[in-house]
Amino acid sequence: MIKFFRNIRKKLLAEGKTANYLKYAIGEIILVVIGILIALQINNWNENKKAKEKEVKLLIELKGDLLETKNDLLTDIEKTQHILSTTNMLYKAIIADQVFEKKPFKLSTSYILETASLFPKLSAYEAIQSEGITIISNDSLRKKVTDFYQLHLKRVAAAEEYLEDINNKVLKPYLNKFSKYGSKCKDCKDLYELYSSNQEARLNLYLISKVDDELVHMLKEKFNVFKTLNQRYLELSSLIDEIIISIDYETNPKL
Repeated sequence: MIKFFRNIRKKLLAEGKTANYLKYAIGEIILVVIGILIALQINNWNENKKAKEKEVKLLIELKGDLLETKNDLLTDIEKTQHILSTTNMLYKAIIADQVFEKKPFKLSTSYILETASLFPKLSAYEAIQSEGITIISNDSLRKKVTDFYQLHLKRVAAAEEYLEDINNKVLKPYLNKFSKYGSKCKDCKDLYELYSSNQEARLNLYLISKVDDELVHMLKEKFNVFKTLNQRYLELSSLIDEIIISIDYETNPKL
């Protein structure tokens, strides 16, 4: 092809057709430029296609992580609602003067031990960060994802950490000091039997027979923070649903 154009140029020059030669040269330059632009366009198209394929792959992985996170989240929501109910029951018993020596309030040790704690799966989000968050091309989806991991999850973690401090540094030491211990398993001969496969830690009990303002204050504090945490869990659950819907639209254009 190059030899063909070179021969045309030589022929025009040999015939003394300078004007025609200039027109031809300009036309040839234009053709070269057009060829370069087409090549660049094809290259850009290929790069954009690769980027989109990578984005779709990461979004599908992110969806999987979010579904696993939500499964854990639903368990934590159930725990928070149970703890809220137990806290309220103890508080009502105290207010109604129903807690005394001969009739202690039986509080499961799991009330302290089995607190709610979310463990979000972060592998896909970390992969997205390593690529650059702008790999998510949809502005609205990118903002939702960023807010979820950088804002809402951190708020939940802060509330969980505060509750852990209440449990381990305040409430647990108080109950260890001022309550007795009991078990629903009256016939258990040893710890192997107590913690056998068909038993649970909830069989161990705090027997609360005396109360004071300090305990009431701790119950109010724990209830209030757990109520906040439960609300944040519910918000997380809704956000996960929203993000998954957006991911489905991005990864499946037919929807």
